[in-house]
Amino acid sequence: MTAVEQTPSSADARLAEQMELIITARLAKNQLVVPPMSQVAVKCLALIRKPDMSLREVAALIECDPVMTAQLMRAANSAALATREPARSVLQSVTRMGAQHVTTFLVEVSARKVFESRDQRIAEACRAVWEHSVAVAILTREVVTLAQGSDPELGYLAGLLHDVGKPIVAAMLLEAEKSVTGNKPSARWIQSSTWIQVIQRVHRRVGVELAEKWQLPDPLRDAIRDCAEYDSANRESIANAVRFANALAKRAGIYAGDVASDDVEALIMIGRSLLRIEDGVPEKLIHGLRERVQQQIG
Repeated sequence: MTAVEQTPSSADARLAEQMELIITARLAKNQLVVPPMSQVAVKCLALIRKPDMSLREVAALIECDPVMTAQLMRAANSAALATREPARSVLQSVTRMGAQHVTTFLVEVSARKVFESRDQRIAEACRAVWEHSVAVAILTREVVTLAQGSDPELGYLAGLLHDVGKPIVAAMLLEAEKSVTGNKPSARWIQSSTWIQVIQRVHRRVGVELAEKWQLPDPLRDAIRDCAEYDSANRESIANAVRFANALAKRAGIYAGDVASDDVEALIMIGRSLLRIEDGVPEKLIHGLRERVQQQIG
């Protein structure tokens, strides 16, 4: 989640393998504890999935959560959705946004909580990962729109959640470290590079687990699972759009860690070919990206 500090020792490497086996075993036995989605969000999403859903009912549920209410009002009155008259109630806000954008809002609010931590080390790393995730989400929505392949809002969520397993794995490692060191402030269990090694190996599977526990749409779960590699057989897939957007965000310098520029440029070139993105478009997509991300984060 941060830049690699040094090469892990053989002991740390073995420890990383053991931690990976533990996490993988929990996944296989359905024993991995992932952060739950808030009950308000769960109930709202269940309502939205119903054929006869009522936005009035959705609004009434959201009003039960003052923090979510404030966040929703802010989203509804953002530059992207604003009209001459600001939305002055939750019902006006959800009506302006529509079911699709309300769904995006609910998942995004829930996901942001996953990237929060009371531990300073994880909190700092998670802020950078969240910034990168928002950048990939914005870019994926735009890439999907250009490629005319899938739902742009689904693309946005896929980009937002592509790294959602990272803070979950980091929290598990922190818990294990505290049990070994006795929670001594000066004690370190393994070096940061080993943390990164474990996180990179398993975070994708943990993200898929979260998508399943939150009952997110199958295409969204599949995009989280498959976005580590390009799929030439399904050129305009959401996973390919996320992979391409991930590389663009790295080119823009919005990433928590070291970046191999040659690899990034190769990924952009492959993505352009698969998604049929014209020359010059990548630079247009990342123009002003950092400002857009900061506006989105608030």
